[in-house]
Amino acid sequence: MKKTYNNKEDVRADIKLKKSELSPAQLDELSEEVIEVLECMEMFANAKCVLIYYSLHDEVQTHRFIEKYFQEKRFLLPVVKGGELEIRDFNGLHQMEKSSSFGILEPVGDAFVDYDKIDLVIVPGVAFDRELNRLGRGKGYYDMLLPKINAPKVGLCFDFQLLDTIPNDNFDVKMNMIVAQNEIIME
Repeated sequence: MKKTYNNKEDVRADIKLKKSELSPAQLDELSEEVIEVLECMEMFANAKCVLIYYSLHDEVQTHRFIEKYFQEKRFLLPVVKGGELEIRDFNGLHQMEKSSSFGILEPVGDAFVDYDKIDLVIVPGVAFDRELNRLGRGKGYYDMLLPKINAPKVGLCFDFQLLDTIPNDNFDVKMNMIVAQNEIIME
């Protein structure tokens, strides 16, 4: 039976519960499956400048992926600055410091503002649906940033985060593609 959600908070609570049932090793294993799909995609192979997230502990893990390719591609990472995301270059772990906002490592340096140079955007989410909608953590950071960027937007998620439908608002930015372990949804 398909589950129907009445509001975004119900989706967030349900996904949080499902994530809590997985060990760090299971999250790592599932992340590798998603990353392997992404690595095989022509869209990624052709991209020279990629905006990607530096994963939180419960997201599709991107740390090793970034470290694997950052000598070949220009990776940009978002940094929380006040109520918005600022983008900065990833220049290796030695150029990262722990943020006060989320306790994750963020790159130091100047803000990157030449959005037209970005070839691909890889986005996290709490949940996605088959209509390419994305549900974030509720702060709206990506919904403010993504409309400024013309590059294709790819959401990464575990299979259980890909739902038939999720509640959405007109300001929520749709993805061009969603990559899960066993499924790819495209426009």
